[in-house]
Amino acid sequence: MPKYIVTVDVITVHVVPVLANSPEAAEAEAGRIVAGDWETWFDHAEPVVVGDAQTETEYDSAAEVALRARMAANSPRVPVPARRPKPDAPTAKHRTTRTDHHADGSECPPAHKHTSSGKPRTEGCSGRAYSTAKCTCGWSTRSTVKTYVDETRKRHTSTEHG
Repeated sequence: MPKYIVTVDVITVHVVPVLANSPEAAEAEAGRIVAGDWETWFDHAEPVVVGDAQTETEYDSAAEVALRARMAANSPRVPVPARRPKPDAPTAKHRTTRTDHHADGSECPPAHKHTSSGKPRTEGCSGRAYSTAKCTCGWSTRSTVKTYVDETRKRHTSTEHG
């Protein structure tokens, strides 16, 4: 006995696989099954709408066609531009620099080396008293701890200009 698949209801709520001798017999059996469910579980005033009986192969191919149609209808259509778009105007590159300073406020040259605590390793240098970081956007910070200034500078650059 061949197997048929029958869709039942206006919006295809029920899909019923039925074993029957003919498509007509499959449609009648599916209608009987769903009508029994409706009387038991649902309060419907509308009569049962029975679709055409299809073999499994017919049902699968129809479902695939319907799926492709839905996907094509939902895909956004992007118009092809008539000419190439103009590139966006370049954005300003912000730069944040760190500088070390002596206790008297003068800038300590980058060639001067210090220990992690700021004591000088270069002769003639009074040592690093504090460090500052300034950005081209106007932001600045100052601390006696060089690593704090470096971390704050990196955080500013990544959050404000990243």
